Order: sequence, then C-alpha cells, then structure tokens
Amino acid sequence: MSKTEGVPLLAKDRIPPGTPPRTHKLLENALKKSDTTDFPVVPSKSSFPVFSRPMDSNIKPCDSRKSEDIDSPQTPQEVTDYLLKQYNNGPDSLNPKKTAKRPPKNLLFKAVSEGDVESLNRLLQEARDSSSSFTPKAAQDFFMYKLTSKDTGKTCLMKALLNINDNTSEIVCILLSFAEENGFLVRFINAEYTEENYKGQTALNIAIERRQSDLVKCLIKKGANINVRAQGRFFNPKRKHEGFYFGETPLALAACTNQPDVVQLLMENNQTDVTIQDSLGNTVLHALVTVAENSEAQNAFIIRMYDTILRTCKNKSLESIVNNEGLTPMQLAAKTGKTEILHYILSREIKEKENRVLSRKFTDWAYGPVSSSLYDLKDVDSCSQNSILDIVVYNTSIDNRHELLALEPLHTLLQLKWKKFARYMFFMSFLLSFTYNVVLTLVSYYRPRGEQALYPLSLTYDRGWLQLVGQMFIIVCATYLMIKEGVVIFLVRPSDLRSVLSDAWFHVLFFIQAILVIASVLSYLFGVKEYLAFLVLAMALGWANMLYYTRGFQSLGIYSVMIQKVILNDVLKFLFVYILFLFGFGVALASLIENCADDDECSAYKSFSTAIVELFKLTIGLGDLEMQHDSKYPVLFLLLLIAYVILTFVLLLNMLIALMGETVEKISKESEHIWRIQRARTIMEFEKSLPLWLKSKFQLGEFCTVSKNDNRTCLRINEVKWTEWHNHVTCINEEPGFEMYPGTSYANLNTDDEADSYERDRHITIDFRDSADQTIETTV
Repeated sequence: MSKTEGVPLLAKDRIPPGTPPRTHKLLENALKKSDTTDFPVVPSKSSFPVFSRPMDSNIKPCDSRKSEDIDSPQTPQEVTDYLLKQYNNGPDSLNPKKTAKRPPKNLLFKAVSEGDVESLNRLLQEARDSSSSFTPKAAQDFFMYKLTSKDTGKTCLMKALLNINDNTSEIVCILLSFAEENGFLVRFINAEYTEENYKGQTALNIAIERRQSDLVKCLIKKGANINVRAQGRFFNPKRKHEGFYFGETPLALAACTNQPDVVQLLMENNQTDVTIQDSLGNTVLHALVTVAENSEAQNAFIIRMYDTILRTCKNKSLESIVNNEGLTPMQLAAKTGKTEILHYILSREIKEKENRVLSRKFTDWAYGPVSSSLYDLKDVDSCSQNSILDIVVYNTSIDNRHELLALEPLHTLLQLKWKKFARYMFFMSFLLSFTYNVVLTLVSYYRPRGEQALYPLSLTYDRGWLQLVGQMFIIVCATYLMIKEGVVIFLVRPSDLRSVLSDAWFHVLFFIQAILVIASVLSYLFGVKEYLAFLVLAMALGWANMLYYTRGFQSLGIYSVMIQKVILNDVLKFLFVYILFLFGFGVALASLIENCADDDECSAYKSFSTAIVELFKLTIGLGDLEMQHDSKYPVLFLLLLIAYVILTFVLLLNMLIALMGETVEKISKESEHIWRIQRARTIMEFEKSLPLWLKSKFQLGEFCTVSKNDNRTCLRINEVKWTEWHNHVTCINEEPGFEMYPGTSYANLNTDDEADSYERDRHITIDFRDSADQTIETTV
C-alpha cells in the first residue's frame, strides 16, 4: 500500500485548486466531518429528546440550524451543491491524485431504502474494489464504516428494514451475503444504534417491529443476538408522550405487539434468556402487564401471550421475579389497576401435570353448578410483603379499586376477616370512642365555675374528685388516640399523602381532637383559663368524628360518604368564594361609617368585626336591609348591601344547593364502592394493630399439598355459577300440559327460582354479587 493510499488526506489537501475562497473555507470545515456521512455534517446541539419525527425520516427540515435529520444532518446549501456536483462528475473529482473509488454512504442508504437492487450491487462492488489493497481486518473496518452512519450507528441493514418494500427481502439477503463473504457478518448484523434516543436497537428489533417474521428467522439464523436490549429514551420513556414502552428485549417487543409466531420462534431458541430483565427490572411478563389496557380485545391477546410464555418457559419461577420496585407481575397488575389480567392470574387453573405448579386455583370438587375451589394466598393476604390487599386498599391512584376488591379471593378474604375479628374490634372501638366523648362532654359541662376555677386540683368543691377522675380518663384516652392515629398517618403509609386525605381523613380529625384534649387538660391542671376554648373545640370535633363508625353499616356508611363528598367538593368551594365576598364587602361598609363616640351606638357597621357579623346575619336572613344615615354616602351604602345580598344569598346559596344536588346524584352510584373501600381499609388497619401472636391466630386459609414438595396456604371458596355449567341430561316432566323436549339443560332454568331454593337453607349465605353473569357465591 502506498503512502498516499494508506494515509487519509487532510481536509485542505482534498479541496481542488481554484475553489472560491468562501466555498474553500466552508469545504475545509465540512470535510473534517466527512467521516460520519458523505455529505458534510453540522452537529446539532445537545438538547432534551424530542420525538417529533420517527427514527428514520426522509423529511428535510426548512431550517437546518434548528432541526436536523438524525441520519443525514444538513450542511450549508452552497457546500451541498458543490459536493453533489463533484460526486456527479466522478469519484476522483475532489482529489485527482486519489485512485481508490469510495462510493458515498448516502447513495448506499438511498439504494437500500428504495429497494434499488442494481444500484446496491454496483455500490457494493465499488466498495469491494476500493478495499482490494487493504488487509482483511482493515477491509472489514472499511466496510463497516461505509455501511454505517457514524453519528447514529444505523446500518444499511437497519435502513432497509425501516423502509419495507417489495425488494426488501432481496436487499437484506444481498447485505447479509456481502457481510458474510467479507467476514464481518456477526459484527454487521448485531450493530446497535448509538444515538441516545434509540440506543441499543438492532436490526432484529426493527424486523420484529415491522412484523417481518421471515426476515426475523433469517436474522436469527445468520447469528443475530436474541438477548439484546434497546435502552434508548424512546423505548423507556420517563414521562408520557416521550416514547413507547414495550420492554427492551426482542421477546418482549414481539409479545407486546401480538406476534405469536415470533414469540414461539424465540421461545424455542435455546439461546433466548426468558428471565432477562430490562432497565426497570421488568421481565417479559412485567412488560405484558404494563401495556395492558381496559380493552377487551387487547386484554385477550395480552392474557394469551402471558399464558403462552408462562407455560413454555422452562423456568417455572418466572412469575416470581420482582422488578426494581420489588413487584411481581401480579403485584404490578394490582398496582396499575389492570383488572382483567389480575383476574386471570388470581384464578389461573392449569390441568397439565407438568405445569400444575403454575396454578393459583384448584378445583377440589364440583357437583352440577356448585364447585369448591382452593385459591392460593401467596402474595395475596396481608401477611406477605407487598401483598395484593395492601396494594389495592392503600393505593388511591387506582381508580377501579372497587373492581379489584370484587375479584376472588380478595372479596371473600375481606368478608371472612370482617366476620372473624374485624367487626368485634370495630364494635369495641365504637364503645370506647362513645364513652370517651360522653366523659369529655360531662367534664366540659360540669367544669368548675367562678372562684372554683382558680383551684383546679382542689377536691373540696362539689364533684371535685369526679372532675379529676374524668380529666385523668380523657387524657389517657387522648394520649392513646394521638399515638395510634399518628402511627396510622405518619408511619403506616408516610409517603402516600393522597391516601391519607382521601381514605383516612377521619384519622387526621381524631389526631387533631386528641391534641386539643391534651392541650385543654394540661391548661386546666396548670390553672390556665384558656383551657375552655380547647375543650369546647375538642368536644364538638369528637361528636362529629362519630360519623367514622357509620362505615360499619352499609346504609349509614353510604349516607356518610355522600356527606363527606358534598363537604369536600361543594361546601369548601362555596366557603372560599363566600369568604372573599364577606371580607370585601365588610371592609367597604365599615369604611363608610363615620367615627362616633364609644358610648353612642351610631351604627352596627362601625367596626370591621361587627360589619362581618351583620353581613353574615344578612346572608342567612336574620339581618335588616335598611338605610344607614350614619354612613358618609347612605345611597352607596345601601347599593353595596343590595349587591352583597344578590351575590351571596341569591347567587351563591342557590348555586350551592344546585351543586349539592348534582354531587349527590353523581356519586349515588359510586357511594357503595367508596364505602366498600373504606371498610376494607378499616379491616386492614385493625389487622395491622393486632400483636403478632394474634395475627397468626386469625390468619385465614388452610394448609394444602398441591403436589410433591408443593405446599401452599389456600382459601376455600364455594361457588355456584350457572353460566359455566353445562348439563345435557334430558329432563322428563310428568305434569300434564307441559312438554320438555330432549336436550333441554338445567342451565336454562330460572336463576331466581334456583336461588330461592338455596336461600331456604339456613346454613348457606348467598351473596348476589354479579346479577349480569348470574353468579351466586356461597360461603359455607
């Protein structure tokens, strides 16, 4: 190899003589970047990724300085036109001394994207001729250089797969054959995107995304890496609308895009690592759960893919792998509110012996439409870490929590917990709270008055010892409540503020009341006269908190939920606007009153505080709308009063009534769901307050052996499902006037009549949970 051929020429030496000065300078700067593309490159400034165009685009932006194509960055038009002219004149135009032909990259990319087989063969032959004097290793580097875009890492193979046409298969075969003949096939076929947004993507990923199963088989056969991970920002977006998440592996991409043939191909390949985890720690099962939506069609193929991969995988513990958040696919489905796929996982029953270990439901016996099933409680009951019950009950970001809690075994599990221990604890808590409020009321009403109030610890006055005993009782109860509610608010779920404000705001009220009681008792014991203010506030708040115990009864609980929603949604908004009007008009009216002597009642609006009181009385209809002669401008004063009455009494109050009616109507259907969620949270809180030895005693389920060395804790649930029962026994009716034809099944019987026959059995409790499916659940 000659010195001229072996060493690349400098940029300034590659510019032909006679080039205009301005173009000479531009060319010198541009040719320094010619290692990346054949057309000189102006690198774009690093910025936050914007996916306004796909990873492969032929659209030329108007202003190259603001937006540049990822694969083909633009240059000044003068330089571009000059280089096009030089390339069109021949490969040696830029440097007459250079003899080796160097086919431009842009022509290679153009040929593969347009399916131009003839041009591609010609350009590849030119590249082969140019490398004739290179060593084998240098030739391979040269070919990779010519077939790859250095700024993005995209190869001609990727370009061809991104632009599918009639000749794509032939183009791919030509490229793979060329790479194989020249010894860089593995390097070429497994080349990855280096651009930050699409980093890690290979030709195999693109072929799967383009749903080219034949090309996928070809790539795998030629040695494509099956376990590659596409880790760019586009494939793992941190925020919505910044990309799309389908997992980072080819298997996850094929599964999430509903390509069962590709999934089967990959699963049958011994090199496929099904347990591989992506940047989020997700396996292919996590990815399927993530892309699931509340669409029946989509959920059908998601569940089908999930089941296929789970059954085919040789590693039977695939479903127990946790991601970076410590969640299994089942727990992730619960956290994201994916009802259909969670229902499938919880009730999955597999009959095959080799896959029976994957079942979470086992039918013990069946008699007609009645069946007794055992549900696996692993990761479901609250005794497990990150249990399904904890996730569903405490995660307020799940909009359909009531649907998740209606699934089995969650529904029956909560019912049994309530019947076994929660209702007794709830009743005891009610008695304690009621006694506590009664004592607090008596202490407040029969407090020492007059001179006796100066000696709080004296037992000489009437009922002094009762007062002291009552004070001791309420301070002990208040301390207990403060510690208990503080643990619930700040320790049980300290990061979930939304959960506290949504489901546990009664705990906040109990905590505030306990603080007020302790403050009042301490003030009283130390002889501070202001203790009465704390005591009165605590007493009023205590009786209002008794609404908490209405959740133990369905009708009262639903009514209490409506009150809470009206207060939080409508009353607070009304008070905010009303206070603004009250403050503004109060200041205005008080300012119009002239100064008068202290002993002269010149007006009820002589001060700001009295003006506020009078305006409030006017709002509720207790005030007088009369002319104030003591004001500086009586007419203006009266006009302000009239405006205030119209804005508050006429407008705001009537709007509040209308909004309250609309809110009640809107949440009437949701109130039962909210009540069930609140009761579920109450059950969980009572269970968490139990000591460890009592928790184990009240733990539900029975220990059963599914197979050899497979022992589980399961919950037995007896169900009657008419729609899933198929009986083809012929019925003969002996009563005259009624004909029963052969083939009539018992599934056609009236469901209500059958239900009545069961209701007569006093040993069975029937819960009509889903009348649409005619499903009757029996808890024996």
